[in-house]
Amino acid sequence: MVLDIANNHFGDVKHAKKIVDKFSKIIKKYKLNATFKFQFRDLDTFIHKDSKESGEKYVKRFMSTKLSLNQFSEINSYIKKKKIKTACTPFDENSIANIEKLKFDYLKIASVSALDFNIHERAIKNKIPKIISTGGLKIEDIDKIVSFYIKKKQKFALMHCISIYPSENKDLHISFIKNLKKRYKDIAIGWSTHESPNELNPAVLAYACGAKIFEKHIGIDSNKYGLNNYSITPEKFEKWYQNFNDCKEILGKSNKIILKKELSTLQKLERGVYAKSNIDKGEKLTKHNTYFAFPLKKNQLTASEFKRDIKILSNTKEDKIISRKNVKFDRNERKTQLIYSYIHKLKAMLNYNNINISENVKLELSHHKGIENFQKTGCFLFNIINEEYAKKILVMLPNQQHPSHHHKIKKESFIITAGSLKLNYNGKNFNLLPGEIFHINKKSWHKFKAGSKGCIFEEISTTSFKTDSYYKNTKIKSLTRNKRKTFINNWFTISNIISNN
Repeated sequence: MVLDIANNHFGDVKHAKKIVDKFSKIIKKYKLNATFKFQFRDLDTFIHKDSKESGEKYVKRFMSTKLSLNQFSEINSYIKKKKIKTACTPFDENSIANIEKLKFDYLKIASVSALDFNIHERAIKNKIPKIISTGGLKIEDIDKIVSFYIKKKQKFALMHCISIYPSENKDLHISFIKNLKKRYKDIAIGWSTHESPNELNPAVLAYACGAKIFEKHIGIDSNKYGLNNYSITPEKFEKWYQNFNDCKEILGKSNKIILKKELSTLQKLERGVYAKSNIDKGEKLTKHNTYFAFPLKKNQLTASEFKRDIKILSNTKEDKIISRKNVKFDRNERKTQLIYSYIHKLKAMLNYNNINISENVKLELSHHKGIENFQKTGCFLFNIINEEYAKKILVMLPNQQHPSHHHKIKKESFIITAGSLKLNYNGKNFNLLPGEIFHINKKSWHKFKAGSKGCIFEEISTTSFKTDSYYKNTKIKSLTRNKRKTFINNWFTISNIISNN
């Protein structure tokens, strides 16, 4: 939470401290990760000498709310004693020097200065984390700013911002935050708000679109000083934050969370499997000799668990429950279901990373220690091209590992597309991240393990030969290729599974 005091201190240190005191109580009450923000202008040089006595709106405001550097220092120290961070927006180069001098925690670049690379060139001379507003900027302009700060190895965030004070809801276009997050994947995106203090929805929607930083203009009611119509009072800010926090809780996590209460409720409403007629030991369960009915009994096979090729282990009389303990699942059917579940995870990884592979490309599942252990040891392998040159796409599930091996004929290179890969190459360890390339020579031992989010990478090589993989592990070495692989001709519809394992 960036709480921007801006000129709402009205050039009055005592009034500024009152603002800090009232908002500090809310920060402490809700344990907010917040910073108070100021604005610096070196008014002696910022405003042209011939304009200082003019009646121009902003000149008049800046001059009437002027604080000396010593006064800013006093307020800054006052906030730091409360163990709250401080931020500041410079509107000229001299002000950046003062930000450095007073040791502010964050440096904010305003929308009006976002294309002023004179400001940027001076700002990057320090390592203070930057927050950059993008009000009124074309996407190509934002690209330039991002490229500049990445090149200069700066830590920075972007703020979607509408530079209208106050902003109407129809002008906010909060969905643009999703665009920014996709375009600049590793950069934090925020929402700099100027809507009416009575509006509760924009911040919540911004959070739902992925915003992680929120800036609000703040102030307090006073008989002496009038507050503008886009700055929020402590009372309204607390209400705003309570609504924000409630909605954040409702949104919850992006991963599917299954609660015990939820499972308990569903189990009570499930149907169980019953014998439609007397079933003899060893007989297969079918829809002809079984039926589904409510309620579900303890340890009873459920309708959702009913699969083909399930055998009954002992004689069961008509209308009696089919117990889980009294059935045996077919081993081959179990393996087929496992393969289905693995490929569903494969599809999810490709979809999450926006990677499209034709359904006509042949897929191999390498399972060096059996299909049951595939999630721990193995990989998915798409054979894209195999001519004088070859290309494969390898997909590995989270923490999945591939055992040590080498090739006598093939020379290959790995190009990481998504996730991370821990590679051991001839006894040395390497951690590969997206975009990185690693070359593997012939007869070089290598093994690898996917990171916690899995890994997708390309293998570019010379011609790939079926008999050119040599494993260190003696058990794996003894397996034929067909015993350690499952082949799927149409992976997208999961049809024509060819497995000898």
